[in-house]
Amino acid sequence: MSAHTSSRTRPNPIWVVLGVVGWVALVWLGSKMYGTNPRTAGFDLELLLRAGRDVAAGRSPYDPAMVAGAAPVAERLFYSYPPVVAQFVAVFAGMPSGAMLVAWDAAAVVGLAVVAGLIARRFAPDLPPSRVVIPVLCVTPIVFPFAVGLLFGNLDVFFPLLYGLLLLGVAGGRSGWAPIVGGAAATIASVTKLHPVSLVLWLMVRAFRSDVARRALLAALITGVAIVAVSLLLGGAALWSEYVAVVRAGSGADLVDPRNAGPAAQIALWIGGGEAFARTLQIPVTLLALAVTVVAAWSRRDAVESLAWAAAASLITLPVTWFHYPAAMIPFALLALLRARHTREAGRVAALVTAASVVSIIAISALPLVWLAVGLVIVATHLSAVTESTDAA
Repeated sequence: MSAHTSSRTRPNPIWVVLGVVGWVALVWLGSKMYGTNPRTAGFDLELLLRAGRDVAAGRSPYDPAMVAGAAPVAERLFYSYPPVVAQFVAVFAGMPSGAMLVAWDAAAVVGLAVVAGLIARRFAPDLPPSRVVIPVLCVTPIVFPFAVGLLFGNLDVFFPLLYGLLLLGVAGGRSGWAPIVGGAAATIASVTKLHPVSLVLWLMVRAFRSDVARRALLAALITGVAIVAVSLLLGGAALWSEYVAVVRAGSGADLVDPRNAGPAAQIALWIGGGEAFARTLQIPVTLLALAVTVVAAWSRRDAVESLAWAAAASLITLPVTWFHYPAAMIPFALLALLRARHTREAGRVAALVTAASVVSIIAISALPLVWLAVGLVIVATHLSAVTESTDAA
């Protein structure tokens, strides 16, 4: 191997040092939080595990009081995901909680690495994928929305993978299985957390102008039917009926919470509005999110920027947006960096992505700033757009 080739494949020592320090700090913090009483790490995953163990034992994962219509207490965690989530987690019901948290987080990090490698192969074919994947993994501990999701064991830590697969499916060209996998990923995200269902709306509108989007949409619809059919086969219709009742009861939970980054909640906090104000304001917020999704799908020529707008909008379609939700924007930031490398906008795009990362760190104590970070990523995708459309005709 020549010295030149070796230098192209060997990771930058700065990234390695940053990664080692970051991961050691994150693991140390996670172990400390997991050892507290009550645990402050892995509690979101523990909620899913309890639901999975209930399903494995033949019980409903839903709170009987909520099924009966009682509104939940705002501070209390409760299982409100679709039945398919508990049915999937039931497969791992026998695993100890600590081991499951380690495996869960490891799978999420591997998923991020996989999607980073795929984006690198498509948008930076002149680089060895390791030159992209290693830096991404090294900065992961300081991308706070993703790092917080890892500490909590939240389901959203898999959204960089799912959103990234959809991004590759609609912006990576016609070839291969990318559109099919991307469409399936959109459905998987939608049936787990509901708020990404607006991505399917994006595919529906985009399908009028893109054959790739049509293929992805068909895959999304087939995947949705298959998932629901398997869920009904395994658990019957009763679980879905209970789920609808829980969603109805859960709509009565408090929205005005300093931890809720949703625009309606933050505006209500800012002006001193109450729950009724926040619920009323959420109606135009949701309509705005859907309108942005439709307009972006139809009017933006570049598929990457178009989907970036839709991905950001998907974070506010429901009244509650937690700090870790914007981790779904990571693939868009990475793609923007890679496709701008050899353009005159490379420096500005890098500055925008760097600023987005820094702002997301500050947002841990000034929550509304997380939306500034999301906006910076969208601007980066816009500036990185190539002259010709990345969306196949």
